[in-house]
Amino acid sequence: MEAVMACWEIEQSLQSLTGVSPGQGTGATMSDDQLDSDASLFDGQDSMGFGPLVPTESERSLMERVRQELKHDLKQGYKDKIVDIREEILRKRRAGKLPGDTTSVLKAWWQSHAKWPYPTEEDKARLVEETGQQLKQINNWFINQRKRNWHTNPSSSTVLRTKRKSNAGDRVM
Repeated sequence: MEAVMACWEIEQSLQSLTGVSPGQGTGATMSDDQLDSDASLFDGQDSMGFGPLVPTESERSLMERVRQELKHDLKQGYKDKIVDIREEILRKRRAGKLPGDTTSVLKAWWQSHAKWPYPTEEDKARLVEETGQQLKQINNWFINQRKRNWHTNPSSSTVLRTKRKSNAGDRVM
């Protein structure tokens, strides 16, 4: 908003100096490259015939300071958006896979508790500390691991038989 107000004030000053309103101009604009080349911009006379338009050192300093402030404000304004997008990209890139060292720790716990692979809250807290993962990730890993692999464990054959019996009763021949 400050930049808009500053531009408006500049337009008002230019209008009072030149007597030309913003709508009466040629519509031509300059790119940053053209603005940066002081030699081509300030060589000749202005349209009113007042002589060369050469800014003083303090004016150049002021213009550079304003440019840097605007650049900084724009970066700050978009900083949160850029961080959010970067985090989303990283999250999507690693979605679905935990790091190898994390899975090796979790698998080691799984193998040592194969008969009853339900970690206690203390076990989960220790695994969170060891792996650096979130509790939700640890819980989800165990849920998925039990769904995928617990039925292959010989000690859980009663669970398998119960599932087979209930499924067999559902079939119609």
